[in-house]
Amino acid sequence: MAIKKTRVSALVAATAAAAMVLSACQSGDSGSAGGGEGGGDQPDLPNVDMTKAEADEVQDGGELTLPLTEWPGNFNISQADGALVDVDDMYGPTVGGGIKFDADGKAEANPDYIESMELTGDDPTTVKLKYNKDAVWDDGTPIDGEDLKAFWEATNGKKEDYQVASTQGWESIKSVEVGSDKKEVTITYDGVFGDWQNYVFPLLPNEVSSDAKKFNEGFKDEFVPASGPFKATKLDKSAKTVTMEPNDKWWGDKPKLDKITYRVVSQPQQGQAFANKEIDLVDIGTDGDAYETAKNRGDAKIYKSTGLMYTHLTMNATRPGLKDEKVREAIGMAVNRDVIGQAAVGPVEAPVINVNNYTFMPGQDGYQDNTDGWAQHKPEDAEKILQDAGYEKNDDGVYEKDGEKLEFSVVVPADTASNEKRAKQVMNDLNKIGMKVKLDTVPADKYFTDYVTPKNFDMVTFSWQGTPFPITTSANLFYPAESQQNYFGISNEDIGDAVKASQKEADPEKRLELANEMDKQFWAEKVMIPFYATPTVHGVSEDVVNLGAAQFETTDWTIVGHKK
Repeated sequence: MAIKKTRVSALVAATAAAAMVLSACQSGDSGSAGGGEGGGDQPDLPNVDMTKAEADEVQDGGELTLPLTEWPGNFNISQADGALVDVDDMYGPTVGGGIKFDADGKAEANPDYIESMELTGDDPTTVKLKYNKDAVWDDGTPIDGEDLKAFWEATNGKKEDYQVASTQGWESIKSVEVGSDKKEVTITYDGVFGDWQNYVFPLLPNEVSSDAKKFNEGFKDEFVPASGPFKATKLDKSAKTVTMEPNDKWWGDKPKLDKITYRVVSQPQQGQAFANKEIDLVDIGTDGDAYETAKNRGDAKIYKSTGLMYTHLTMNATRPGLKDEKVREAIGMAVNRDVIGQAAVGPVEAPVINVNNYTFMPGQDGYQDNTDGWAQHKPEDAEKILQDAGYEKNDDGVYEKDGEKLEFSVVVPADTASNEKRAKQVMNDLNKIGMKVKLDTVPADKYFTDYVTPKNFDMVTFSWQGTPFPITTSANLFYPAESQQNYFGISNEDIGDAVKASQKEADPEKRLELANEMDKQFWAEKVMIPFYATPTVHGVSEDVVNLGAAQFETTDWTIVGHKK
């Protein structure tokens, strides 16, 4: 599931049900699995919901306007500030992932990018690839093994001057060997590595990956080089729009659309903007008002599918009070996840499912409840945990110990209603048991860059969006402590050992078992309270085809367009 930060293989983050999501990082399209409370039953939603059409049933020409929830601080999704779902969304038409997924999450080589892909060794995992002979970057430079080698060297964590969103997966590669034909490349991992398919294609050309300054700062105000059917032709920061047009160097099937415009529309305004036909898609998430507004648009359809995203409360375990695991344990027993989930998901008429596993989504193969009784909303137990740990209520009714009061804030991005609603419930639940919690509202466009990423918070609530490679991508949230996506500030070598064991197991069933042992180590830290699994709910203009709601399935942007 990676974390809405998504496309990369790590997780992606989101501040609201349909806003600012962080993605867990690497490449390609994200996917998710939903399911019932026990993990074995499938939810009452399909994996894919959209109006599909063959290429000859789609008009030639036309435009789409799609929403962004914020102007990204960086358009390089592999860099720490760029690992946002908004960036991931824009990568769909413009940046190739090498791998594509079907409705059930099965991965295969995308022939537009990879001509052949063969697993030639099991231990160590060894993969031989040949990239499409016609594949080029948008300046006409061939996409080849040198690009992959440079991208691996930039993202594997060995070069400290690269501010990467995630090293997971890339750090497990031992070598990248480029053949005499540079389109041919052999990847050898350090032992067994099960998620190898997620690390076979570069997101950036050699010239970018080999330059740390360009990698870190070069795409704050410009888009990354395109390798897809569209390319960004204009970034207007004042108007907060990104304009995309067909990539004249694209070698695949000609895209149907003439133009795609991504436009920043604040989350509270997206429903009305969709109703006004200012945008052709609204990511409703759990916004009940947007859902009702979208339903009332006469020429629109509402699509719903299971999703990869889950919301949560993250605690900064380096802050006063929260350093104490017993305090974090008490917080987990005080917060009412059921109320938060029903308030969020109920209004969009979708099932409410609490997430009880950090690695797998409910219904996904491997999912099981690893909470071990934590996060069950037992406020009396929460107070007893504090009392047994030596905390006593002062004259103001606030627990304290050794002069340290349990006073915290939850940082909330402005104009994100669902985020604020979750935060208020957390505040109310914790205040009831004898803590003193307040909300700290900050500008939405500064939320990640100034608060979440630099760990400038006590508690935050946003969403993680995952990938079909959850074992590798979820690890980045918890290990190591220095990981760019570890917002708790702590980790330990027991977690590290469990991560390595799960990633180096080749047997599928044993691998799921080890992944859950890893997940139990995550839960033992008591640093994140996962809430509900967020369904994918999209309102789309009714004449738009091949674009809707999907859990795993890769969008084919060459046939997205208007039905004839």
